[in-house]
Amino acid sequence: MRPPCARACFPVERRPAPAAGPDGPASDDQNTVTGAESDPSGAPLVRMKSLWLHGGGLAGDTWSPLIASLPQALAPDLPGHGQAPDLQQPRVEAYADVLQQRVQPGAVLIGHSLGGMVALELAVRAQLSPAALVLIEAVPTVRDRLSGRLSAALAVQLTRILPKSVLVWSAGLGQTDTTRVELRRHLGRMDSARIASVLDAAAHYDGRPHLCQVDVPTLVIVGQKNKATHRGAKLMAETIAGAELQTLPGGHMLHTDNPGGLRCAINGFLRRRLPPADLA
Repeated sequence: MRPPCARACFPVERRPAPAAGPDGPASDDQNTVTGAESDPSGAPLVRMKSLWLHGGGLAGDTWSPLIASLPQALAPDLPGHGQAPDLQQPRVEAYADVLQQRVQPGAVLIGHSLGGMVALELAVRAQLSPAALVLIEAVPTVRDRLSGRLSAALAVQLTRILPKSVLVWSAGLGQTDTTRVELRRHLGRMDSARIASVLDAAAHYDGRPHLCQVDVPTLVIVGQKNKATHRGAKLMAETIAGAELQTLPGGHMLHTDNPGGLRCAINGFLRRRLPPADLA
């Protein structure tokens, strides 16, 4: 195992939200996925293997509209989500243990929020050989500041004592119509104990020692409206060698707020950073 790093100082390449292109425009009101479907030969995600890891409280089918035209995309449920069984001790490392068999050599690892933590954990495991890593609205830890630790602990406790109906209702506050429906659909299928265990897993994870171990092209994406993830995302982009940081219109749920812009950003990154042979 490589030694952990406290902080490396690699330059971060910041890019604006992608403009209109062959994979579709990136705009605030983009609620459909276009472009790649009409240009299957030009979009890397159509031709490459990819593993899409969802955020906490969701399930693999949250990616369905985004990956419907990607024949080699896999979107499993994280343990304790959807149809996947619970773990005795829910932890990000344990989620990765379960899911590492789903990582195909040369696949693009794509993780949102909690799924981004799992993707980071998988990306540094020596026996796996991903082609690239994409971290969407993810942070390496919430334990780096007292406020983060206290907020995470409070969220876990509130989830255990508040009625589930309140949790489901509050999840949609301030969200777009599409995102509100998606959040409430998924959280409505989970019991409060499962939701609390998910929050607890994220609260205990610290992936900062892994950041300087990532040796594949990496794209870090944040939503413009969700400032809560920006500091952690910047840390990842500054510490992972050669990583790019992009800000897209939308909030934490970029795959429902701005699906076309998100896929456009990922395809553009893969074109720039991977050898042509990997895109074949």
